[in-house]
Amino acid sequence: MSAIALEQQRSLQTKLAACVGAFRRKYTSFDDAFSSYTAQYGDDSVRVYEPFKMSGTIDPVTIILGRTTPLLYRDSKRVLAGTLGSVTLMPGEIYILGRRRSPDSKLIVWSSSEELEIEHYNSRVRIIPSRIHASIFSVRDDVLFADLGSSSGSVLVGESSKEPFVVQYSTTSAGVRRVTIPSKYPRK
Repeated sequence: MSAIALEQQRSLQTKLAACVGAFRRKYTSFDDAFSSYTAQYGDDSVRVYEPFKMSGTIDPVTIILGRTTPLLYRDSKRVLAGTLGSVTLMPGEIYILGRRRSPDSKLIVWSSSEELEIEHYNSRVRIIPSRIHASIFSVRDDVLFADLGSSSGSVLVGESSKEPFVVQYSTTSAGVRRVTIPSKYPRK
């Protein structure tokens, strides 16, 4: 990781810490999710891991939390959407994605302005979204996604103006299988 990337990660971690404090005071459900998560995994378990720049991508970017819970991000409108709701990402805001401590099968987005149920998840599967799963940082013109050390991981799939991408945040136990198919188009 470059020195610039490390400094960005440190800066986002500082912003996240301030945000966590504010959300714990504002939302009982967030405080309960955060307290139970850190009691289980440790006080330093919520950390920013390699932010991925989602601004400048071609609509949509699919974000999968816990391997089975999809959200769509549309950069043209700065909107994060699920089947239960959507949120427009405002400049300067931090959004934390997770679930309540008692599994009610709803993925939540906490922000300074609201607590929003955005998507259902299947609580019968082995790997569900973490209570404190990921964060989206809306910094000036940039929108950055970062897994916060979730035990179930995140996958982002989309395309930038340069190339398609797949980003996987996971523990070392997650297997990845890649099947390469020959191109039908001549390479440039």
